[in-house]
Amino acid sequence: MHVWIFAGLCEKNDLMLYLCKILASTGKRVLLVDGTLQQKYGYSVGDHQQSLRVVEFEGFDVACHFVTSMAVEHHLHVNGERLDSYDYVIYDMETSHFASRNLWLTADVRVWVSDYERYNLERGRGWLEQLTAEQELPKDLAFQRMLINSVDCRLEAHYLWAYLEGSPFHWTGEPMILPWDELSAAAKLENEHHRCVQLGPLSRNYKKSLCRVVEQLTGWERVQSRRAIKKAERMRA
Repeated sequence: MHVWIFAGLCEKNDLMLYLCKILASTGKRVLLVDGTLQQKYGYSVGDHQQSLRVVEFEGFDVACHFVTSMAVEHHLHVNGERLDSYDYVIYDMETSHFASRNLWLTADVRVWVSDYERYNLERGRGWLEQLTAEQELPKDLAFQRMLINSVDCRLEAHYLWAYLEGSPFHWTGEPMILPWDELSAAAKLENEHHRCVQLGPLSRNYKKSLCRVVEQLTGWERVQSRRAIKKAERMRA
């Protein structure tokens, strides 16, 4: 079982859904856990009951309306499932208390995700410091970094990451950057309204960057990641 944590204050649910569908397209069993403040995934998958549920969606499972990671594990256990029956468990987290200390320590991948908004960049360092204090995490815990919704402007990546200087964790790997454009924005909106995850309408530039992200997180070769994305484009739930 591979456990990935994507933490950050910006909205990243479209990216999480794309990654899950790509992984699921390879035959892997994938669980996406909604640890966001507004619990938006329930709307994405068409679940408005506001009850604790694990919903099948687009070839993978989505855990909605839970308040902690332990509650997700308990729900699975009660329903005759186990967390480790999944090949990938992916957490989208916006609160520092959602995951247990053990989950933070044992996760295979931890990624801090930010967009270009100054509000999210400035609050990010405080969020990470709060996480360290609440969970008593070691200072050498490794995080990767990701910038999403990147646009062509005079704000360079090294300037944006400077907001996190002095943060309590160790940054590792090449920072990942996902571009933003009109095609990708349109695809996000259409997917939301049609309650689906279609990768085909995404721009070529976005898909190339998504391919690099998949390679960095999984260790796949380029040919494998490209094949998975193409398969995900053709995949029907």
